[in-house]
Amino acid sequence: MKNSLCIGLLLAVVTLIYGNTLRNEFTMDDGIYVLRNAQVTQASVRALFAPNEISNVFRPVTFASFALNWRLGGTRPFGFHLFNLILHAGVTWLLFLLLEALLGASPQAKVVAFAAALMFAVHPLHTEAVSSVVGRAELLAAGFLFAAWILHLNDQQIPALICFVLALLSKESAVIFLPLVLVGDYARGKWKPGLRYAVIAGVTVAYMGMLWKAQGGRFGQISISQLDNPLAVIPAQWRILNALRVAWKYAALHFYPAKLSCDYSFNTIPIYLDWRHTLPALLGAMAAAALWIWAVWKRRSGLILAGGIYLVGFAVTANILMPTGTIMGERLAYLPSAGFCLLAALGWNWLRGRQRTVALAALTAVVAAFGMRTMVRNRDWRDNLNLYSAAVRVSPGSAKMHNNLGGEYMAAVQWDLAASEYETALRINPDYPDVLSAYGLLEVWRGHSDVAGQMMERALNMSRRDNPNYDFMAVNYAALLMQTDHMDGALNVLNSEITESPSYSRAWSNRAVIHYKQGQTAPARTDAEKALQLDPANTQAQNLLRALSSPGSPKAKK
Repeated sequence: MKNSLCIGLLLAVVTLIYGNTLRNEFTMDDGIYVLRNAQVTQASVRALFAPNEISNVFRPVTFASFALNWRLGGTRPFGFHLFNLILHAGVTWLLFLLLEALLGASPQAKVVAFAAALMFAVHPLHTEAVSSVVGRAELLAAGFLFAAWILHLNDQQIPALICFVLALLSKESAVIFLPLVLVGDYARGKWKPGLRYAVIAGVTVAYMGMLWKAQGGRFGQISISQLDNPLAVIPAQWRILNALRVAWKYAALHFYPAKLSCDYSFNTIPIYLDWRHTLPALLGAMAAAALWIWAVWKRRSGLILAGGIYLVGFAVTANILMPTGTIMGERLAYLPSAGFCLLAALGWNWLRGRQRTVALAALTAVVAAFGMRTMVRNRDWRDNLNLYSAAVRVSPGSAKMHNNLGGEYMAAVQWDLAASEYETALRINPDYPDVLSAYGLLEVWRGHSDVAGQMMERALNMSRRDNPNYDFMAVNYAALLMQTDHMDGALNVLNSEITESPSYSRAWSNRAVIHYKQGQTAPARTDAEKALQLDPANTQAQNLLRALSSPGSPKAKK
């Protein structure tokens, strides 16, 4: 089969399987990283080369691609999803070329590379990376790494380094490039001059130093919440052992991706601090490592590559070397799954050599089953209501997903359903401030101000400044105090909020309203103008300035 035909088939399959994502809306973290991210909506070189204010991630290339989409299509999600589809098609194409180069120029190597790329194109575990707009970081990092690897094999050192740098600026996990090329060159038995590896290592170290400085003397988030990653708060020994249990969950989803979820936060994966539950995962990991070492010893190039890509791909995201921002995320399996797909293709090729018809039927069945599962899963990502509903079905113990689903019901004015989800979330995690705040807001709308005040005050007191929703919670609580004529309390909350978060427009406009009600027109005008400067779409500030300009506005107090 000619390369052009193989590539054409792969691109056609990706288009067929992921075409239904083009109708999807923005979902989940798209709001933080796209819709409400000044690095995207008000892009500049300086802003792009700064860590994200909320998550502290440093991904200039990824955010630049979002900014380009924003410039071309604004808030319409179609262009964002089309870009992701094209990227996945490109990554699939590059994987085929890479595996063909790594496995050799024989017709059998091409068949294995094609089968692996075909499974990679349709695997349901990739839906989060492709269907979620913010999954683009995985697509860009994998694509640039595969391109850099191909260029490295072709002795094009400078273009390879450029692609490597672009991968690093797409997502931090691209630091795995050097181990990948070492595995690949060992498997092929064709080493490059030592200087080339030294240069890659130097670029990696320079990037790590720049990242450390950019992120304020640390790697990753300023703090990792127990909600998102319960492994971050337990001793290192038990973190590693439980991370190995999670690694086997990834492996199971590669083989049988029936139950997929956008969330694996607190209470969805059991955490154990005993050997009875963690020893089996450790022994299994040791056995898998021993098998790979055996393949290395015997120079089984295909197995070396499959195991190497899989293990190295997970190296920096598996919570083994260091805790990360999440205990598990299906998007994190995007690049490592290339190793799984290669392993499956090698097994299929073994069968093909003995039962060609059976092998072709098996590959057709697997690709068809994976493809249909992916198309169905893509529909879960259509909007947040579908996504969170699917998540609570798969992970009924997730307080985070019940909270998110409650928020969707609130937006749809289905208050009883929202209350039910919030109550479920609080039964799972009684000290979840985001749920308490949201439930309090719901009680405000229901007219239960006293209960709402207790919930919102408790939520604010137990929250920390690094909570992305802290500003929203503080201003909502202040608004309730204003509504119930507790102006002094509201003013104290807003003064503190403005001091700690001076760029939050709603805090300024709410304080402007208090000044206006107290007859202090000059401070009211100043705060309203500041609110509009920060957010020109702030209708509260717009209305207040119109009121201040009317003939009957109150006079300023002396």
